[in-house]
Amino acid sequence: MSELQPPYEPSNRFEQQNGLYGNHFRFVLEALPDLTFFAQAITIPSIAANVINRPNPFTSIREVSDHLTYGNFTVSYLIDGLFKTYSSLYWWLNGYGFPRSYDEVLSFLEIRAKRIAIPNPQIKDLQKTNATLLVLQPDTEKIIAEFRFIDVIPTALSDLSFTVMDHDAPLLKTTVTFECTAFELVLS
Repeated sequence: MSELQPPYEPSNRFEQQNGLYGNHFRFVLEALPDLTFFAQAITIPSIAANVINRPNPFTSIREVSDHLTYGNFTVSYLIDGLFKTYSSLYWWLNGYGFPRSYDEVLSFLEIRAKRIAIPNPQIKDLQKTNATLLVLQPDTEKIIAEFRFIDVIPTALSDLSFTVMDHDAPLLKTTVTFECTAFELVLS
């Protein structure tokens, strides 16, 4: 994780009366920058504090542990005209999840090593990436907050439906599910 955030300080009086719109954002995935323009929706993962039961002769006393568990998160996106957004995620999943030969494993690792800026990357560095969700002020490019996702890997790519039954040609879209080790919230 990066720099420490200043402690949260609640305000003494309510100063902001406007709600935040959920459609002013930009999602940036370091390993796949092409996906940024086509992202349509993102769901922030859940966070859960683990609880430990401390034995007692009468009842168990619940104590907070020192670990948090982060859920998965999904990104819905449009398929670009050259099919790169889908095929790059497909390639990434197949590269670490279902190689058919050792040559495919080596090819995946070599290509990923060329694309990241780490001099001597470990295998985990080649399989994972980081991502950022920028929450923007409406009608501006001013960043209000950043969600920084650490050690992101795709775990599922949803189905893709082609059809000729619609009168208007629909844009193809799909959803990818990611797991992460943790995420940080940074307020601007």
